[in-house]
Amino acid sequence: MWKKLISMILALAFFSLFILNSAEAGSKQSHMWYGAGIALGAVTLGLMAHRLYTQPPQVVYYPSPEPRYYPPPPPPEYVPGHWEITREWVSGAWERTWVPGHYDRWGNWVAGHYEKHQTPGHYAEKRVWVERYYRNS
Repeated sequence: MWKKLISMILALAFFSLFILNSAEAGSKQSHMWYGAGIALGAVTLGLMAHRLYTQPPQVVYYPSPEPRYYPPPPPPEYVPGHWEITREWVSGAWERTWVPGHYDRWGNWVAGHYEKHQTPGHYAEKRVWVERYYRNS
């Protein structure tokens, strides 16, 4: 609002110099002092307008960071030693067995010999001791 008001006053003062004529007659010295007064007023109004139009630099204030609360970690949980039952795969094995001599179903004699047999693999349950430890949650 002040900027507009000062701008209008300056514009009216500038246009009044060209539109209004003074009809006074007098010495040249008196007109010189009028001119000096007008110039001094124009400089004063110019300085005031410059001060109003120039704004101080904008300062941005950032809030300080808030301290954050981090809860302490929970204490580790104690797990006592205990027995556990685990299942383990036992692979099959080849066995060599002796078959004594015998007669087959057609009456032919078969001499004694070794035969290989494979036992299949299987799971076996086993008890295992687990030492005590601390579990971090």
